[in-house]
Amino acid sequence: MLAYVISDINVINLARYENYREVVAPAIDRFGGRYLAQAASVEVLEGTWNPTRIVVVEFPSRDDALRFFSSPEVQHARSLRQNVAMVNMILVDGNVAH
Repeated sequence: MLAYVISDINVINLARYENYREVVAPAIDRFGGRYLAQAASVEVLEGTWNPTRIVVVEFPSRDDALRFFSSPEVQHARSLRQNVAMVNMILVDGNVAH
C-alpha cells in the first residue's frame, strides 16, 4: 500500500534550507520515495490552513516511509533544518477503503 509523507514547511533561511534538501533527497531515493509536489505557491481553497510551502513524497509502503523518517540520513538532515525551517509533517496511507 502506498504511503505519503506530507510536509508543511515555513522556510526561515532559504540558503541553509538548501543544505537540508541536498541531504534528504538521496535518502528519499534510497527508501523508494519520489517527490509528487514541491510547491512554494499554495492556494487555500477552504478553511484556515495557510501553508507557505508544501512537499508531498510518495513511498511504496508505510514501512518504507517510516524507515526513511528514522534513518540516520534523515536524522542528520533534520539537525541541519533546525532554526532554518519550521515543519509540520504527517504520514498518510495511500489506499482508500470503500
